[in-house]
Amino acid sequence: MDRRINLELRGRQPSKLKELDLSGCKTGGEIEGLTEEFESLEVLDFSNSNITTLKTFPKLPNLRKLDFSGNRLSKGLENLKECTNLKHIIISGNRFREMEVLEPLKSLEHLTHLEIGLDSWNHCQEQPQTRMKIFEMLPSLQYLDQTDIDGNEEEDDESIINGKVLDDVSDGDDELEDEEGEEDEEDDEESEEEDDEGINSRALYDNGVVLQDDDDDEDYNEDASDDEEE
Repeated sequence: MDRRINLELRGRQPSKLKELDLSGCKTGGEIEGLTEEFESLEVLDFSNSNITTLKTFPKLPNLRKLDFSGNRLSKGLENLKECTNLKHIIISGNRFREMEVLEPLKSLEHLTHLEIGLDSWNHCQEQPQTRMKIFEMLPSLQYLDQTDIDGNEEEDDESIINGKVLDDVSDGDDELEDEEGEEDEEDDEESEEEDDEGINSRALYDNGVVLQDDDDDEDYNEDASDDEEE
């Protein structure tokens, strides 16, 4: 595990790391190499790592999301009590079978999302009652296995975020189109002004030629009159 952690660090200081993916890491059942130096860690993924105990789990005050799915845990959640900012815990696919093992999570005031895979518990026939009891046990909980207390599915955060991004991009495109439209209008106005100037210039040129021709005709007529008088 130490080697995997060093690979994930990529030369960075543990205190600066915010996300750490140790999924599929080969372990002997215990967590090794993860210390309180990772004080800024917000997201930690330990899924499918053959973990059997949390007794060496460090205090991580900024941790918000923790994934222990697909391991061999059956107890020990009291070791997460020091991670006071935990908001989302995933422990489905383990060996938890009794609701009492969740009691240590009551101290996590910010816990809103919990995934335990209740369908796989031994007493799944009592699932509705068990779900209600878990919500009562954890007052801050909003979603259990991605559904709320009324059974409504959780909205996909990623799609919402992407939606906002798409909206923002769309708004940006609209603004760009508006700017391009304004530029096109300005170009059209300039073209019209140039056309008007060209027309006026041609008109003046034509008038000049006409005037010059008139003057030449007058001069010719005057010369002809002089010749007749002589």
